[in-house]
Amino acid sequence: MLFALRVILAAAVLALPPALPSDASALRSLQVTESASLPAMRPAWPVPNEPNQLFYLQRSQNKNTVVYTALFDTNGTLRADRPAQVYWRRYNTTGERKALKAIEQRFAYGIDVRPRDVPGEYTVSLKPLPELPMLLRQTGPGKAELLANIGGRMVRAVYAFVTIDETGLIPRVTAISLHGIDAATGRAVSETFSVSGGAIGQ
Repeated sequence: MLFALRVILAAAVLALPPALPSDASALRSLQVTESASLPAMRPAWPVPNEPNQLFYLQRSQNKNTVVYTALFDTNGTLRADRPAQVYWRRYNTTGERKALKAIEQRFAYGIDVRPRDVPGEYTVSLKPLPELPMLLRQTGPGKAELLANIGGRMVRAVYAFVTIDETGLIPRVTAISLHGIDAATGRAVSETFSVSGGAIGQ
């Protein structure tokens, strides 16, 4: 009985998503680069192209990708109650769309959205990364963009890549890179952060 309980607990731990760091000291900027086009961290992997797509997140574990899209009402205005949504594209299998699990929403890939004083603008943060807030804003009927501070400038966020160390019992996030496009120059800007304390439960 005790052995069976241990097996169940171990399976539950391994099923948890690797949590991103929950405090500002866990992130340290390592490098900022600028290039003519967006770098592809995994060139052979598929890139989502969803209706109203704002941003996507890839992980070194596999091709499965987290997609963030804008939600509009019938007038083409960002929905005040829920201006954005998050879901999986399961590229490791058939590429089907799947909802995030509750634990993934809460600890790993979900978002916090708060309205700003300016109509049509919202502060968006990955739940475990409140120190890296982004700006969601309406740019026209049925159109929106997500802006992030990458390399010390506000650019249109495109995607993030999370590097995960799976050598131990508990997966650990060791690095995060953010990638975006500077609207003023049209050039890609990327910033890489090292992560400490990226294990589940920290």
